[in-house]
Amino acid sequence: MRRILVSRCLIDFPYRYDGKDTREKEIVDLKNYYEVIPVCPEVELLNLSVPRPKLKFVPYKEKIKLLRETDGKDFTEELRKKSEEFLKNLGKVDCAILKSKSPSCGIGDAKIYKCLNCEEELGRRDGIFTEVFKKLFPGVPIISEKDLKAHLL
Repeated sequence: MRRILVSRCLIDFPYRYDGKDTREKEIVDLKNYYEVIPVCPEVELLNLSVPRPKLKFVPYKEKIKLLRETDGKDFTEELRKKSEEFLKNLGKVDCAILKSKSPSCGIGDAKIYKCLNCEEELGRRDGIFTEVFKKLFPGVPIISEKDLKAHLL
């Protein structure tokens, strides 16, 4: 059976940082046809709660860091390390469907903010979990829920 890695917020509730429901019926239904491996890097790998303060990519000491908006705590290396541990133990995966715009799972669309307490955007990038996935699973298809919906319509 084909194995699909899926951002947990797309199939289970609640997992999104603000507690909103982001489930997608088409993705939930994949459980009927594939082995779906759900993961929320922020909840399951970093042990953060729902709801939780927003994590933001922000320039810090000439690098882009993943910081918690409320107190500036740096989660960059912890998320990278825990993502590697999780993914190295995952085994074969046929594809991944990851949450768009997420600082952990975004695929080229996670915002980089000018500062921690502002909304001004400097650019976009992959989320940390996505970066690690691409490194460990080169060539494995990876799409967002938006890409999937575009292909289904």
